[in-house]
Amino acid sequence: MKSNTIRDSLRSFIIFGLVGIVNTGVDVGVFALLTWWQLPWLIAQVFAYGCGVMNSFLMNRKWTFKQQGALTKGLLRFVLLNLVTLGVTSACMLLMHEQLGVSLWISKGAATLLGVVLNFVGSRWWVFRAEPHPLEEAERRGYTKGEI
Repeated sequence: MKSNTIRDSLRSFIIFGLVGIVNTGVDVGVFALLTWWQLPWLIAQVFAYGCGVMNSFLMNRKWTFKQQGALTKGLLRFVLLNLVTLGVTSACMLLMHEQLGVSLWISKGAATLLGVVLNFVGSRWWVFRAEPHPLEEAERRGYTKGEI
């Protein structure tokens, strides 16, 4: 059982990473376009990140975590997770670029790596957490099949 859990987590992380490459392309592409248009970098970051978030939710829901059914619960959790991640990554960029003088693109790269870790952990164990089957949950709580 534990081996399957580890294997499933590894599989999820690999697919999450592949989806993340696409999301990063969306994020960086929108960010580059908006900063090229002379939008302030923080506004560009918010819009670019938002585009990546929507792409991420749809792709991860379908392929990484294989969720079905109503979107609302998962979408709300995903948006909340990504608002936290947006705050953390923006603060990281602010600290690195504005305070420490690190180049904008190095700051963006570091913030993106931090965001990947935060999002995988939050997505795997909170947003797309598999809900146990009611019988499995009852057995986990110590009920026998005759009591259910």
